[in-house]
Amino acid sequence: MSSDPPNRQKSKPTKPRGWRTHALRPDPYNPLELDNIGRNVAVALLEHDPEPIASIKIMVGAGVYALYYTGNHDLYQPISSPTCVTPIYVGQARPEGTRKGVTDASKITSPLWDRLGEHRISIEQAEDLNVEDFKVRYLVAIEAFVSLAERVMIRGARPVWNTVVDGFGNHDPGADRRKTGKRPPWDELHPGRWWSHPHYMPTLSLVSAAESRRRVAAHFAGDPTQLAAEDMADDDDPACWSGQRASVAESIPRPHVISRRSGSGRQPTTASEEDDGTLF
Repeated sequence: MSSDPPNRQKSKPTKPRGWRTHALRPDPYNPLELDNIGRNVAVALLEHDPEPIASIKIMVGAGVYALYYTGNHDLYQPISSPTCVTPIYVGQARPEGTRKGVTDASKITSPLWDRLGEHRISIEQAEDLNVEDFKVRYLVAIEAFVSLAERVMIRGARPVWNTVVDGFGNHDPGADRRKTGKRPPWDELHPGRWWSHPHYMPTLSLVSAAESRRRVAAHFAGDPTQLAAEDMADDDDPACWSGQRASVAESIPRPHVISRRSGSGRQPTTASEEDDGTLF
């Protein structure tokens, strides 16, 4: 090594003249933005292993969940996977009275377990579905955040029972409404729930089973007309939060995979790919 000292050199980079006019202006990440909060909850959900919906242990609390299909039904083969990559349905569960602000914080309740139990019963009653073919990831979470996570997950994965075939999450509407209301499209496609039987609910759905099958096939094929129709239907929904609903859709690629380790997005190869990325 030379004993002579080195010549003086600059230690800071030199900015070009007028750099402010053409410098990139990325939006700073804000972890407290509502859509980012929703993503964080969704990533936490994906840390959980899927469990058979037929044997969920009773638990206390509200939460969010993703339901997956693993069976041989022809209609759902594009998403059927033992690794539970793409959900068939995403939902949330909050204590009764939350929407009206009349919940009793001192009361111990089990809204998430109750909701998953309702879904289990709906699947068990369907004539062409097997409850053993369904698994679920779920996360008990503070109820203020579950709607944010649900919206992010639906926007990212477009679960077919959320975006194409409506009615899976419906409750028995009651005797009077059964007589006057229309059967949900899900019940036309998967008949079996007692309250939607023509004896109790005589009015046909506006969407026939054949039409639902066509739409599902078009959805999985990525048909632009079908996807546009789904987007238009979603635009009719009430905003999830202060007019910010659309920002989530713009920021999540479709379909979307989030790594359980890093939360980074990437494009999937097939529904059954076996890595640590999970489509939600």
